[in-house]
Amino acid sequence: MKRAMILLAALLAAGSASAETYRIQEEGGFGSTGRLIEFADRYGWQSYSVDFNFGVDMETRALERRSSLDIQVTRKDGSHWSYRCSAKRKSGGLQELWANINPVLGRGVSVMTECRIPAAKFAKAVDLDSELVGEPTLVFSVSLTDGKAAAGAQKGFYFLASAQVAASPLAQYSTPNGDPSQLGVLFLSKDSPYQVSMLAPAGY
Repeated sequence: MKRAMILLAALLAAGSASAETYRIQEEGGFGSTGRLIEFADRYGWQSYSVDFNFGVDMETRALERRSSLDIQVTRKDGSHWSYRCSAKRKSGGLQELWANINPVLGRGVSVMTECRIPAAKFAKAVDLDSELVGEPTLVFSVSLTDGKAAAGAQKGFYFLASAQVAASPLAQYSTPNGDPSQLGVLFLSKDSPYQVSMLAPAGY
């Protein structure tokens, strides 16, 4: 009973901040996922930047429709690829930007955000035909504590294993279960205390 009361209090506290708009800006490089050839090395990605503007509706545990996430990738040759994910828009008939929102006892609220990026848009980031990139999904985790938002550690891309991806260079980076914890591309913030080495962001 006591645990249920604490959880309810956490939900109510988070709900009181649901009318607020949060913003997270982050940039960095790419971490190791243990592949023989890391995704960033294969496709010449040097750094990323994210600008995430969002609101949280704790009653429905959903992102507010005005929420958007801008991702930009800078390549080693100095060129850029960018995309804006929007909670208002749909991709393949499904909501493009959504989140799993859950209170974590003693740690505020976890916001695990995902964005389905249309194949034709993502294909430009890797110079592949759109038929070969499957369903790329951007993951960006956030924690809400005492009315403040902070980026979490789970950030990057995963790729659904499908017949299309099986014949693609992306096959080695795919996951069969659409699991956001099995990232094929791992973002590593320039402020991360865990980094060993990272290419310096350029072009911002």
